Amino acid sequence: MNLTHLECFLAVAEELHFGRAAQRLHRSPATVSESIAALERTLGGQLFSRSSRRVQLTEHGRWFLGEVKEPYTRLTQAYRMAPERGRGRHPIRIAHTPELGNLLLVGLSTAPSLRENPITGKWKPVPMHTQQQLRAVQDGTIDIGLCWSAKTFPPLQGVTLREVPLVAVLRADDPLAAGTAVSLEQLRGREVLTTPRRDNAFVAGRLRHALADAGLDASDLQEVNSYEDLVLRASAGGLVGLHAATVALTRRIPDVVFRPVHPPFDLAIRAVVHKDRDDALLHDLLRALGEVAERLDLGVPNA
Repeated sequence: MNLTHLECFLAVAEELHFGRAAQRLHRSPATVSESIAALERTLGGQLFSRSSRRVQLTEHGRWFLGEVKEPYTRLTQAYRMAPERGRGRHPIRIAHTPELGNLLLVGLSTAPSLRENPITGKWKPVPMHTQQQLRAVQDGTIDIGLCWSAKTFPPLQGVTLREVPLVAVLRADDPLAAGTAVSLEQLRGREVLTTPRRDNAFVAGRLRHALADAGLDASDLQEVNSYEDLVLRASAGGLVGLHAATVALTRRIPDVVFRPVHPPFDLAIRAVVHKDRDDALLHDLLRALGEVAERLDLGVPNA
C-alpha cells in the first residue's frame, strides 16, 4: 500500500478538485493525478468521475472512502502524536534551504533572547528544499521549516521573519550598474539568471508573472544550480542575476554590484510550523530566528 497515493485520494475526495488538493498537500497537480491513476489501477476501478466542470466520487470511490478514512485518520493522528510523546528526548529539527541555513542558523547562539537560556544541543539543522520542508512539517518529521515566501495551507502556519528585496546582480562595468535601481523592463533582451524555480513554486510563479508584465519571455531565463553559481556567472560579464538581497551577504566578489529591482519585489524569509504545535522550545527558537533575521545588514553594497 502506498500512503502517498492514499493521502492524495483522501484530499481529492474532500476537495473534489485536483488543484485544491495539490495545494493542500504541497504537491504538484501532476503528482496528485498520477497518484490517483496509480491507485485506480491497483484497486481495479475508477475512483472519480472527471469532467471539465466537476470531480465526483464514483460508487467504487465512495465505498473505498468509507473503508479507509477512519483508519487513515487514526494512523496520521498517532504519527503526529508520537513526536509530542518523545519531545525532550530529541532536538528540535530545523529544515533549511542552503542559503538561509548559512545566514540564520549560525547566529542562533548569539540571539539576544537566548543569552540566558542556551540551546546548544537542543536543535538540529536539516538541509532541505522548500517543497520538501512543507511536506515534512505537515507529516511531523520536521519541526520548523526555514524557507523563502512559502505559501502555506492548514495545518501549516507561516511566520514571516524578515522581508527582503529582490536585487539585480551585475558586473560593476555593466551599463545598468550606473543607476541606483534596475527596472525589469531594462532586462529585455538580456540573459537573466535565476536559481532553480522548482524549489519554490510560489516564488517562481510570482517572478514569472512580474517578468511577463515587464515584457520578458520565459526563454530569457536561465536556471543555475545555486546562488553561488548565479553570482559567479554574473561576474563573468554580460549576464544579469536576480536574487534576494541576502546574496550580497553570502557572496562578495570584486567587480560585482547589487541593485534593487524596480518596481519593488519583496521576498519573505519564513519559518513554517504545524499550527497544532505548542512547544516552549520551538517558540524560543522562532523568536531567536526572528532576531537573527532582523539583524541582517541588507544595505546593498556597491561592490
